[in-house]
Amino acid sequence: MDGNLSARVLVCGGAVGLVVNTGEFLLNGVLLHEEWGTVMQSLGRPPPGGASIVSLTVMTFLLGVATMWLYVNLRRGCDSDREAVLRTALVSWLFAYGLGFGWSWALGVFPLSLYLPTLVWSGLELLLGTLVGARLYAWRRPVLGGGLG
Repeated sequence: MDGNLSARVLVCGGAVGLVVNTGEFLLNGVLLHEEWGTVMQSLGRPPPGGASIVSLTVMTFLLGVATMWLYVNLRRGCDSDREAVLRTALVSWLFAYGLGFGWSWALGVFPLSLYLPTLVWSGLELLLGTLVGARLYAWRRPVLGGGLG
């Protein structure tokens, strides 16, 4: 990946991360806030906050960058940007949430009442984030090399 392409992946991945982080705040910090507190207390752990929130936020931005890298590589083999966005969002969702978070439900660490809304919500936020990232990536796309503009 050349420097210009790498910079675009980072910037657009940051946009994906911003969308997903906003969605995660709304889901976990607002809608499921009480349930998270109850579940963490039942595990003998403090509610998420401070360093754990910072770590999760950084990881979500890294997920955004990885999602854009995947999009850039998948779109070459797709018939349309729409197909590339859908495939990218599905693969990112599967690895990050379906499998990545799924172990905690399968082992009984987190209840279905947290896992199921997270699966559905994350699929939607990753799809929206990937759409935003793909649109930003396509905006002012250089024709033959060149910079970001």
